[in-house]
Amino acid sequence: MDPAETLIPIALFAGIFGCVYIVVTSKHRQRMAMIEKGMDLGNLSPKDLAFRNLRNGLVLLGVGLGLFLGYLMDVNMPQSGMDGDMGDTPLPYFIMVFLCAGAALIAHHFIVRKKPV
Repeated sequence: MDPAETLIPIALFAGIFGCVYIVVTSKHRQRMAMIEKGMDLGNLSPKDLAFRNLRNGLVLLGVGLGLFLGYLMDVNMPQSGMDGDMGDTPLPYFIMVFLCAGAALIAHHFIVRKKPV
């Protein structure tokens, strides 16, 4: 077994763990600093907390729609691939996922802007 075959998954999981650890500890430090200064924890922008589920749902919907549209783009665009598709390039998937997720975030902005908390 090649050492790279074991190091890549270990590095992937270590990177994911590191990112999650940094986010959790930074939130904890922020809250502890607010408590030490006597601030109310309710001041953590309730508008963002109220619409977080809507934002996450719209982004996931946009990613799913982007994957579907990327598949349609991959299959229907004639290129130099052997079977008529673009070959093994993931470019249409990335393009459509980023485009649809960005459109979902813009839609979330317009929805949240009009609603009071």
